[in-house]
Amino acid sequence: MTQSAGRPSSGARYVLEQTEVEGSPGEFVYRGLVRLPDADVPVEVRLAEATGAATATLDAAAVPPGGPRPEELSRTAAALVRSATRSADAHARRPPRKIVRWRG
Repeated sequence: MTQSAGRPSSGARYVLEQTEVEGSPGEFVYRGLVRLPDADVPVEVRLAEATGAATATLDAAAVPPGGPRPEELSRTAAALVRSATRSADAHARRPPRKIVRWRG
């Protein structure tokens, strides 16, 4: 990863933060970026507390031509949030406020 820009030289870096959302009881919302070598793609992941189901949406237009498929980025973002929150739940802790992961 290049230090000056904070973006990976290959793969994708997922940077997500939990956001307070009014009127969404029982749901956690994470917003942030999928940082690619040549673009930042906005992403939002909604996690249902009761079922653990995570749904990610991202701005497909922000994915550069020849870059990863938007569906793959969405699927990975949802899986990362699901994994991080499941781990916290298993240890009787609060869900993480920030999730940062790199995937090659």
